[in-house]
Amino acid sequence: MQMTFKEFINIIENNTNNTNNTEKAEFILVIGGSASGKNYIFEKNFKGIPLVDNDEITKRLSGGDFEKARKLISKATEEANKMLTKAFEKNESIGQVSTGSNFKGVLNKFIKAKSYGMKCTLVLIDTDIKKAIKRNKERAEAGKQGLIPDWKVEKTNNTARETFKELQKSEYKQYIDESKIIKN
Repeated sequence: MQMTFKEFINIIENNTNNTNNTEKAEFILVIGGSASGKNYIFEKNFKGIPLVDNDEITKRLSGGDFEKARKLISKATEEANKMLTKAFEKNESIGQVSTGSNFKGVLNKFIKAKSYGMKCTLVLIDTDIKKAIKRNKERAEAGKQGLIPDWKVEKTNNTARETFKELQKSEYKQYIDESKIIKN
């Protein structure tokens, strides 16, 4: 069944406003390559749902030092996973943005969320590579992050698409209730 983006967002919002924790909570994973606009799309469309953002965790752990941040990615991922588990255990809706570059890691998040009875939504932010490279340079020039090499921006965007495509296969459908591609 084909639906508009607005209809998709309405379905998600109607299923995530569980204030008394008796309804099924939702895990929303937004994947996309570097500079694809994952945070922008999440903040614009999933207001009220707490967001776990590895980049923000890494930034906090490193004190904003981009070189130090590169060495803290594993620690940030560990902290993010603990935050997700805590929300799953409490039956609280939660979202995460990720490059989706580790297929097995993405799949394992959905398997874990499902084991807690969560509704699972996957969103791919599909961005033109040239646009992502331009955004990346603009963010770096503005001091918002370190400059990511162009090859890595391209690789992460392509890998996010591959992860999304793989998760659409029938053997993984049991872990994902809703999925959508958003062009950005």
